[in-house]
Amino acid sequence: MMVKCEDLKKYFSSTAGTVKALDGVSLEIGKGEVFGLVGESGCGKTTLGKIILGIIRPDSGRIMLETKKVQVVFQDPYNSLDPKMKVLDILSEGLLIRRSDNIDQRVEEILDLVKLPKAALCKYPHQFSGGERQRIAIGRAVLTGPEFMVCDEPVSSLDITIQLQILNLLKEIQKRLGITCLFISHDLKVIKFICDKVAVMFRGKIVETGSVGDIYSSARHPYTMALLKAAFYDNIKNNGKE
Repeated sequence: MMVKCEDLKKYFSSTAGTVKALDGVSLEIGKGEVFGLVGESGCGKTTLGKIILGIIRPDSGRIMLETKKVQVVFQDPYNSLDPKMKVLDILSEGLLIRRSDNIDQRVEEILDLVKLPKAALCKYPHQFSGGERQRIAIGRAVLTGPEFMVCDEPVSSLDITIQLQILNLLKEIQKRLGITCLFISHDLKVIKFICDKVAVMFRGKIVETGSVGDIYSSARHPYTMALLKAAFYDNIKNNGKE
């Protein structure tokens, strides 16, 4: 088991009262799995990801993480990359901090892995498209050899065609490197494409968990059914058949 969360709670105070971002969340992520976390905005997905990463602390509950080699890929690749740094510096920064050997060789290998040309090393983030920037962000995340990675809505800011390219890239890298992954998304179609298992979140709680096949073929919770119905409708609309 790579990750185990037990009865996590995280409440925030606001002018409207107490927000129960996590209200007793428990889950397990096995080694080598791509585990999907799906739900609408504000349901607690990102809060859970941040707690697992150690960015914020839970009010109560336990987390067991079997590795310290952890990385994250954020939603917006433009804001997550330093605009004043060239790609070479962005990619090599983590290796320099760790005083790694053969940094130039390692950077070029990763650039090849995310399918960007060597000429990209001399450019700044603003000189790339959104999809190319996300490739850079993914390269930076895997460069230091993580065993566990959180992908927080990594394709939601991209158009449909580019989304598929990035998802295929993540799938290829995950299989090649054997990285365990928590994949956060509001899009059931994306989850179905890339994940092995999925947990459905609603108002700070996990309401349903199972394999992707089981959840999509025999969902039990009304909220999961509503999400599936909305995804089915979007497919019809996008195909011009409404």
